[in-house]
Amino acid sequence: MTCKADFVYYKLEREYTIKPEEYIAYYVWLKYKDCFKVLVSTILSQNSTDKSALKAYMNLETNIGVNVINLAESPLNSIEESIKVSGLYKSKAKRIKEISSILLNQYKGDINIILASPNAREVLLSFNGIGEKTADVVLLTCKGERVFPVDTHISRVTKRLGLVSISSKYREISQALMNYFSNYDFLKLHHLLIAHGRTVCKAKKPLCQICVIKECCEYYSNRARKSEKSSTT
Repeated sequence: MTCKADFVYYKLEREYTIKPEEYIAYYVWLKYKDCFKVLVSTILSQNSTDKSALKAYMNLETNIGVNVINLAESPLNSIEESIKVSGLYKSKAKRIKEISSILLNQYKGDINIILASPNAREVLLSFNGIGEKTADVVLLTCKGERVFPVDTHISRVTKRLGLVSISSKYREISQALMNYFSNYDFLKLHHLLIAHGRTVCKAKKPLCQICVIKECCEYYSNRARKSEKSSTT
């Protein structure tokens, strides 16, 4: 990585306009200011597009109501039917119902009791169905914690830029981003990097020629060298 963080941030900020409806957790937070709803929406987004997850979320809100009591007491098949569009709906419905029941029985139905504790991340990770990305999305979106959620787009962009090695896992990628962008708004950067991965730094056939940060990118530099070498042989 040859560029400074402020250059990358400036380029991405100028290039992309963040539309909340394209980032389900952010949209739900702005609309409801409810951390439990953010958690449910983030679970729905697992292995799904935000568009499908948002549709599933709104179905769930309309049909049952996204709150701890309703979801804990609702028949499992009713939850499944409401979120079918999100994919993996059976496992997601089971997780949502189980988490709702635990919150109701052990935390007075209030997720904020967990989020207010110093070990909130560890408690969230102890729930079946909540992995590192889901926990970090909730903590960053709702509480502004200094964590950096990593999805497939962010992982790909970070590795191509050369901030981490190709074999790096979640924690290493997240920590590298927190170190590199230590003075910046993590939530905004989270969205900007996802936007870049979705539109330009795609998994297949990345659009390197129109990339606003290509001069910072090891992947682009390596491609350019290979192209130059092949043209001279």
